[in-house]
Amino acid sequence: MQAIEFEATTFQHTIRVPDDIPDGVTLRVLLLVDDSKTKNDNSHWKHLLGSMPDVGSDEDFARSLDYGRTVSWDS
Repeated sequence: MQAIEFEATTFQHTIRVPDDIPDGVTLRVLLLVDDSKTKNDNSHWKHLLGSMPDVGSDEDFARSLDYGRTVSWDS
């Protein structure tokens, strides 16, 4: 038995193994998970949003009602 150590990040609950491992080989997998990153704590969103730069005020995003055309009603 041969031991290969590598680091991987999960994506959609999958881990990519190194290319030098051929298809059909039986593997024994040991997962070492950093518990500090697996907690379901949503406080990181608050810090992430708080670190975003100020992109403008409400006046910057207010849409003018002038559409550049004149409406005339036939009577």
